Amino acid sequence: MSKELSAIRQIRLGDELRNWRLENNKTLADATAGLKGWNPARLSRIERAHQPISAADLKILLDHYGITGQERADLEGLLSAGPTRRWWRSLDFADSITAAFAEYLDLEADASHISEYFPAAFPGLLQTEGYAAEMIAASLSAPNDEQIEAATEVRLRRQSRLTDGQPLKFDAYFGEVALLVAGDQRVLADQIRHVIKVAQYPNITVKMVPLSAGRPGILASGVVLMRFPGDPDGGFVFIEAVGGMLPRRTGRDVRRAERAFARVERCALSPEETITVLERKLEELT
Repeated sequence: MSKELSAIRQIRLGDELRNWRLENNKTLADATAGLKGWNPARLSRIERAHQPISAADLKILLDHYGITGQERADLEGLLSAGPTRRWWRSLDFADSITAAFAEYLDLEADASHISEYFPAAFPGLLQTEGYAAEMIAASLSAPNDEQIEAATEVRLRRQSRLTDGQPLKFDAYFGEVALLVAGDQRVLADQIRHVIKVAQYPNITVKMVPLSAGRPGILASGVVLMRFPGDPDGGFVFIEAVGGMLPRRTGRDVRRAERAFARVERCALSPEETITVLERKLEELT
């Protein structure tokens, strides 16, 4: 059985094929004209990483395009990468995971460094079971108890990236509002204890953006910037929106996210100051 290509490399391969086609002024119909077994719809799905491509089919496509030398080697190199860690496919409720969220999970599993900021909540990778269930129940989709339980399990399983054999470097930022809005105060207290604990891990940095930072430091929405092994200058961005996280993959989007995180970093408390604030809030709650 052939190995599944990692999510980020499948996306990169699709982007590179699309870029080559556009740079050579070819439409999807032009690019597949005379190519047996191919059509514009299939090529479009491959370029958008919605359909994988085998090594044999990539060879056929590159031969048809006339791509040789180092450019060809680079494209084939993307396809020869190791498999993705699609752990979520083994879950009983895997069929309920949307395509958009599946892409997010695949990329998160491949990432080596993630920066995440949410203005009114603790980032998902730091959430306890109780806190995650509260946040999911409060979403716009109005999930039922079974959906809340399933979504909470996924959120907790994702956290293995913080402690697995190749632990994720995680820079977590949250807004002070997260300490001011609570359902069950015991749940919030447990959440704060958990954040204080994991903030001691060497691969995790936790910083709070205080309300005193004002508009410059408090972004209007959450943002996630993922980095991947072997690609220090690239990345993938997700922006919080109604109904989920919207992916943004261009270099311009990555640079915008970098500037946003630089602004948040300037306004955020230090890790030590953040822990002091959390400990003070925990005293209030208990």
